[in-house]
Amino acid sequence: MSEISKECRMCGSAGPHRTVTVREMYYGTRELFEYYVCADCETLQIVDVLEGEELARHYPRKYYSYNASQGAGVLQWLTRQRDRHDLGEGTQPVGALIAALPPGIRSLIGTNDASGDVVGMLGQLGVGREARILDVGCGGGALLDRLARAGFRNLFGADPFVDADTTTSMGVPIAKQFMEDVAGEFDVIMFNHSLEHVPDPVSTLKAARARLASGGICVARVPTTSSEAWDVYGKNWCLIDAPRHTVVPSRRGMARAAEAVGMQLERTIDDSNASQFFGSEMYRTDTALTEAGGFGYLFKTFGVKRVWDWERRSIALNRQGRGDQTGFILRAR
Repeated sequence: MSEISKECRMCGSAGPHRTVTVREMYYGTRELFEYYVCADCETLQIVDVLEGEELARHYPRKYYSYNASQGAGVLQWLTRQRDRHDLGEGTQPVGALIAALPPGIRSLIGTNDASGDVVGMLGQLGVGREARILDVGCGGGALLDRLARAGFRNLFGADPFVDADTTTSMGVPIAKQFMEDVAGEFDVIMFNHSLEHVPDPVSTLKAARARLASGGICVARVPTTSSEAWDVYGKNWCLIDAPRHTVVPSRRGMARAAEAVGMQLERTIDDSNASQFFGSEMYRTDTALTEAGGFGYLFKTFGVKRVWDWERRSIALNRQGRGDQTGFILRAR
């Protein structure tokens, strides 16, 4: 077993830490990247952070977060029904039916973004429609438009990798900025699968804390090593997503990072789905995610029953706090 002595980006532990060699398997280049697992908090992180053109080539224009497609009209209508239900807006039978579906099936009804169950999380947290919400790493802004259609009125986006300052189709402003450059005060700051991409997540959280209103909350939705999928699949776990994911925190690591910047980990809300299993099984058998052919491929390769069992297992893991994706709810102290 190889080891490295290097400061953990979440808790500061110097190690020595166990190293893991991971392949790029989203696009299937199969390049090798070295990661290490913090000996103290068990956060997984890349040894050498990529920069410049070397980093940019792993984020082509076709990368999902830059695609702000809103989907067909019927999907938008179904999404609104689901969101109104999740936000506790009266009796929504269609929304209630969608909410009862397994997470993987439910994820098909929505915009082409990394939203997962973020609207449901906002509903559970009692976030009002007038709340000032910043989505950091918002990409093309599909989620922001979804929130706008759900009735949220004070929305803002920031992403340093968009081409220029812009507005979404629903008129939500997006600034070409890093978190550290954003001005203003917000009631909610969201990182929807963006925090794991930054080289220094603690500094980014510190910048977010400085821009939170009194009693404000930070919703950091990330993959986590405190999960069954990481324990079972290790280097083949699909949400390592080398080399795009720089730091994949453990639950303990995130709690320590929050404490260090003046926030408190209030709770976690898991929203993992069956992709943690079928994606990792694909990587284990040397099949890249982009080499698959949608649900037809999954059902043919793994069988309907196995995919369904993975969905049921995901629901159970979410309830146990063992899913591989979670929303860390951090409240300003």
